[in-house]
Amino acid sequence: MMKKMLISIGLLAVLLTGCGKTDIVKTYEKSENAGITATYYEIDNGTWKCDGVTYQFRLELRGRMPNAESDSYYAVLTDNKNLTFEDVSKSLYGSLLEDSKIMEGSIIVEMR
Repeated sequence: MMKKMLISIGLLAVLLTGCGKTDIVKTYEKSENAGITATYYEIDNGTWKCDGVTYQFRLELRGRMPNAESDSYYAVLTDNKNLTFEDVSKSLYGSLLEDSKIMEGSIIVEMR
């Protein structure tokens, strides 16, 4: 009986130790009104996470599409720090398969 009780207490201690620690610094909740297209997280080690995938960078890209009346904004989680506003725009609106390939391994998490 004592052995079962000690095992139970030990197991409970292990479970509770992991419950209080979180590595998430900030949560960005999906919101159509705010232009957030997917829930994602800023992690305390400087990385970003969305849908279980970790990314090294969060790029904020601004620019104006041809014939647009106003500027556009994209927040992109990626491991490719060289992505440009034009790259992301072409991936969304371009008709060539190559245009979409530049975004492989990246995700747009905000659009305005």
